[in-house]
Amino acid sequence: MNPTQKPTTTPGALADLTPADTLRCAARYLEIHGWTQGTYYSNQGGTFPPACAVGAIGMAAHGRLITIPAAHGSGARDCTRALDYLTDYLTDLGIIACGDDWSTAPTDAIEWNDRDDQTAEQVITTLRAAADNYDWNHATEDDLETYADACVWAEKHPTREGFLAWRAAQ
Repeated sequence: MNPTQKPTTTPGALADLTPADTLRCAARYLEIHGWTQGTYYSNQGGTFPPACAVGAIGMAAHGRLITIPAAHGSGARDCTRALDYLTDYLTDLGIIACGDDWSTAPTDAIEWNDRDDQTAEQVITTLRAAADNYDWNHATEDDLETYADACVWAEKHPTREGFLAWRAAQ
């Protein structure tokens, strides 16, 4: 960057979004605006139309319609990180197939969203579960210690679900 150029800034609330934050926002977007299949965004709904899972992740990352949300715009990095994590999560669960020519399972999040037996509720629940999984797998030592201390004071046993609820309340 040239010293005379003014650096671009990201608003404080958006500066440190994790893939979990983006996935939760995408789930909420689908609850509010609706879910669709076969396209990123429905042609109905104006500025905030119903979206597929990837379109909702794009809306969460960009805050507006982007034709190809993982490739263009200022939120492309957040969109890509969340989409990559969702893909890894679905692959780990065996819901989508990675590199298996003989499988009939979907091969990416777009195909997973567009399955004939898929429902909006399943997509929303899966986005939230992937977000929880991210938080659990990326918890810092300080977070776990603080949660454990809170459990001691409340005379409770630490659990994964308790940690996720505690983290969500932060």
